[in-house]
Amino acid sequence: MKLLAIDTSTEFLSLAVMKGGRIAGRFHRKSPMRHSSMLVPMIDRLLKKAGMKVGDIDCFGVSIGPGSFTGLRIAVATVKGLAYALHKKIVVVPTLDVIAANAAGFKGVICPVLDARKSKVYAAIYRSDGETIKKLSGYLLLPAEELLKKLEKYDNIIFLGDAAGLIEKSRPQGQTLIRKIWHPRAEVAAIYAEGLYKKKRFIRAEDLEPLYLYSSHCDITGK
Repeated sequence: MKLLAIDTSTEFLSLAVMKGGRIAGRFHRKSPMRHSSMLVPMIDRLLKKAGMKVGDIDCFGVSIGPGSFTGLRIAVATVKGLAYALHKKIVVVPTLDVIAANAAGFKGVICPVLDARKSKVYAAIYRSDGETIKKLSGYLLLPAEELLKKLEKYDNIIFLGDAAGLIEKSRPQGQTLIRKIWHPRAEVAAIYAEGLYKKKRFIRAEDLEPLYLYSSHCDITGK
């Protein structure tokens, strides 16, 4: 199985090609405001380096958010077009799951946080035993202070993502937190997407949409 994973949910453009269960090529670069001009050329370049053509891809894995509205639309539109034209499969990967997977070896609570502007963050809460990760919350949109209140009962917390600095500024005095900035990487998304492919959790091109979170319809209270 040949799979192309795409993540444009943050200021990083991240791509990975998986072939026969192994990562055959990857690209990860900070490219703010350039995703629309770089995505298709970099897909072509990455596939050529891997000795492949876009028609060889069996499945597209796309990070659907939450994240940058514009970035998400770019990836989704590109995958929609390619998958529809080439009659290929699509699987979708939540961006926060991809970020959390980067800390799989950590024992404790993992909290990926992305900047949602206006002093709010996109977040989710996970627990890791060092081998497996279990999601403890839904995908959240809330002020940093409210997220910290949700985490008061936990010890040994690691924050991943571009809003980790905002969390650090908002934490109560005396509360010790582990902070690490780690953007989503497509090679992690590819591994996640491969599992979805094996389970045949496909989505039709015409049904593919970004995961947008708004205060009116997402869990911001924890109730």
